[in-house]
Amino acid sequence: MAHIEEAPAAMIDRVASLLESFVGERPLTLAELARRSHVPRSSAHRILQRLVELGWVERKEFTYTLGVRMFELGSQFTRRRTVPRAAVAVMAELHRRSGLTVYLSMLVGAEIMHLERIGSWPSASGQWSAGARQPVTLTAPGRALLATLSPDQWPELHFGYAPTQYSIQTRSQLMRDLARVRDRGGVAVDAQGTHHGVTVVAAPITTMDDDGHFALSVCGPTRALDLVATITEVRNAAATVWRVANGVPTLRPRAVPDLPPSGVELQLANGGSASG
Repeated sequence: MAHIEEAPAAMIDRVASLLESFVGERPLTLAELARRSHVPRSSAHRILQRLVELGWVERKEFTYTLGVRMFELGSQFTRRRTVPRAAVAVMAELHRRSGLTVYLSMLVGAEIMHLERIGSWPSASGQWSAGARQPVTLTAPGRALLATLSPDQWPELHFGYAPTQYSIQTRSQLMRDLARVRDRGGVAVDAQGTHHGVTVVAAPITTMDDDGHFALSVCGPTRALDLVATITEVRNAAATVWRVANGVPTLRPRAVPDLPPSGVELQLANGGSASG
């Protein structure tokens, strides 16, 4: 009897594992999907055949991609939330002005999920794709959102994974970084902490209802990114999304003094380390 009750749950787990393996934008082979999902190849093939029939997965020759049905379901998720609807036009304008890749991300447990991306850089890793997730402590969007929450509201944080020598690796490093975020008016900067040569600048977007925790960010090459100007651009864009999402009329622009990055941030942006 116990076996009968557990079988449906086990099958759902396998389906979920296969679907979650489609992180990135390139098609995947059966062997790659079986390896990523830890589902036996024969079972993966049988499940994928059914998902193709349902429109959740598409097959082209020997590779698979997510199907149009998954896109429809994802679109329903974003359409019923005010921030994603409000952000698209603002993101497009920010990308046009800055030339940088722009992201809208959401806090999901102890990770950041990228909901929208405008721009194509960087493209070397699936972790930068729309739908991909990154640890909240490692990312600028994640730390921008943690800075808005009290520690008792935080998800369970995990440390130890460090893709570069500039990554946040301990709770004490995180607390120091969050203090800098608050001093900067809520804007977080990650210089090469998730990938060498990549700097990400992020600002939180709050809502007047329980719509989730969102952050707007831009991503660009560390050596070429104007950190002071980018901090201002991201802060202003996040504020614009907030106003649109919350139905607040746009005010006449007025001069607001910029908060310059600290010496530590400038050092990081130029390839230095913050661990000292």
